[in-house]
Amino acid sequence: MMGPTHAAAGMIAAELVLGVSHAPPIYWPIGIALGAAAGIIPDIDHPSSFLNQRLPLGSTAGMALNHRHFTHSIVATLLFSVYLHWLWPMVPGVLLNATVAGYFSHVMIDELNPEGDQLLWPLPWMISLARILPYPITFSTEDWMEIVILRNALWILVILTIVQPKLI
Repeated sequence: MMGPTHAAAGMIAAELVLGVSHAPPIYWPIGIALGAAAGIIPDIDHPSSFLNQRLPLGSTAGMALNHRHFTHSIVATLLFSVYLHWLWPMVPGVLLNATVAGYFSHVMIDELNPEGDQLLWPLPWMISLARILPYPITFSTEDWMEIVILRNALWILVILTIVQPKLI
């Protein structure tokens, strides 16, 4: 999946956390923004990702890491969570959890890609829902299903839940 798809999925994951947690309305804009930002972080392992094009050492990280391996795992998600809670102890937990949900949404949505990801890192298996679900439920990056259907559906859902948060 591409950055806009991951950002939208991160926003939806953050909205779910905020909604289920009954977060005060004042937290929603920052929580949704954090979810979107976190939704693109796992691709730090890809040399041409949005972050690698903009961070000083980004391309080094992209070349040093294998795409869809460590950063696309449950272990990385847990470490990201621990790091956030350590880095920002004064930030309300619901905002940190919304951020982690945005990160993990990236990992999970990449399961729709036939290449899969190393969800159970350090175990070497690449896991993909494409092994059990057919096309068009699973599809390659930049396939028309991602660009036309999934991305637009995610963005519509983002807008609907912002306008009408009781949908969650």
